[in-house]
Amino acid sequence: MEYIDCNTCEQYMNAFIENKLVGEMLWQFLTHVERCPDCFEELEIRYLIAEALGRLENGEAINLHRELAHKIKATKRAMYFHYFNEDILRTLEIISMVIIVYEVFGFLSDFFGIVF
Repeated sequence: MEYIDCNTCEQYMNAFIENKLVGEMLWQFLTHVERCPDCFEELEIRYLIAEALGRLENGEAINLHRELAHKIKATKRAMYFHYFNEDILRTLEIISMVIIVYEVFGFLSDFFGIVF
């Protein structure tokens, strides 16, 4: 897995806030932000700007630091679940192929009298 640098991370901050990052780039972005205090701080500032303006107009209470941390955690949890499901599907495909091969060899053995 490749890791992104701070410049690349900065380029994707707005896309993350707008929920437009997906797949491997999202994973790399989240990993970098969690490990880099400077990028987390920059993301926090951008998140504050993006979210706070609308909420202040509505008079809503704001704890954006906690909300951003929650957004990162929830996104990573969803990605873990996605990758776990992909692993389960791959495992089921392999098991299916083994069963098919076993059945084909069993059929050949019965039909032609071949012993494997």
